[in-house]
Amino acid sequence: MPAQPDSLSRGMEIAGTALVFFVLGWFIDQRVETTPLFMIVFVVVALVAQFVKLYYVYNAQMSQLEAERRETARAR
Repeated sequence: MPAQPDSLSRGMEIAGTALVFFVLGWFIDQRVETTPLFMIVFVVVALVAQFVKLYYVYNAQMSQLEAERRETARAR
C-alpha cells in the first residue's frame, strides 16, 4: 500500500523541519544571549506550520479520492 512510504517521508519532514528550526533558534539565542526563547518559538512555529500543511495536503488528497470514487461509481 502506498501510504506507508508517504507517511514515513512526512514524519521525517516534520522531524527534520523541527530540528532545522531548533538549530536556527539555538544559533540566534547564542548570538543574542536569550536562551531558550528563540529555540522554543522557532520549534513551535515550525511544528504548527507543518501540521497546517498536513491538514491541507490531507484535504486535497481526500477530495481527489472522493472525485475518483464518484467517477468509478458513475462508470458502473
